[in-house]
Amino acid sequence: MCKSAVKTFLAKRSFAIASTLLLIAISYASSVKAEENKYQDATENAANVPAEHKLPLTGSLSLLSDYRFRGISQTWQGAAVQGGVELALPQGWYLGTSLSNVSTNSYGLGQGLEHDIYGGWRGEVAPDWQLDAGLLQYRYPGARLATDSGGSKRFDTTEAYLGTTHGGFSAKWSVALTPYFGLRDSTAGSAFASALPPEGSSRGSQYLDLNYQHPLGDWATLGLHGGYTYVRNYSAVSYADWRVSLAKTWGAWTASLAYAGTSANERYYSAVNSQGQWRSLGRSGWVLGLSAGF
Repeated sequence: MCKSAVKTFLAKRSFAIASTLLLIAISYASSVKAEENKYQDATENAANVPAEHKLPLTGSLSLLSDYRFRGISQTWQGAAVQGGVELALPQGWYLGTSLSNVSTNSYGLGQGLEHDIYGGWRGEVAPDWQLDAGLLQYRYPGARLATDSGGSKRFDTTEAYLGTTHGGFSAKWSVALTPYFGLRDSTAGSAFASALPPEGSSRGSQYLDLNYQHPLGDWATLGLHGGYTYVRNYSAVSYADWRVSLAKTWGAWTASLAYAGTSANERYYSAVNSQGQWRSLGRSGWVLGLSAGF
């Protein structure tokens, strides 16, 4: 089997796994809802479910027309299926994990899969002020960056984050504790679509994430987002991103429509497929989404 066929098989396998997770989650959400209704019918106060009946495990499954991470398409502007679960621990601590398909055009030699693991603490630190702090690791099984010595390095990245929420406003600051998605001296020539001069490690790169959610009556919720990616020692690939969205929730389901864009230089933020077709990954575009929570 040729290399391109192997990559196609792995990508389809990852997509099939994620799709299966989506179906399982939807079935699970439906069964949980049915059990809630059964429980409520059997009690005198149906509106209040006792705390001991609430599961510490929550999650969601999503279908997106394009997976944008900090404004940059991770799926070569194709569809993505994503799933995640989070375990609530005592005293505000939590652990979580999520999966998404990604494009092997961007994450070469990999299985077309992103696996995130995170954990931290969140809670109210002042009236109406929530704090969230933790660690998050982005993993790309099998994906490698070529080094100038003929070897390879992983894309895997670990970040520390600190966030706050007040009303409809939220902000989060993330700092890379490892080289930012593999970027360092030895990989500067292959980390992006165009080679960068080696300027050292990108460890310490940062991302500022600002959001505002405003309800539009019972009709929908307006979302505004602005962000900035600072890549340490490599200013040419630093950029801003933005997004405007509308979301409608009914029951466990949420549908969304967003228009997103970036100031990313397409000289670096582009990818090529096996047929030699190039695509800019940071250009503005529409993103449709449908998710189910449980």
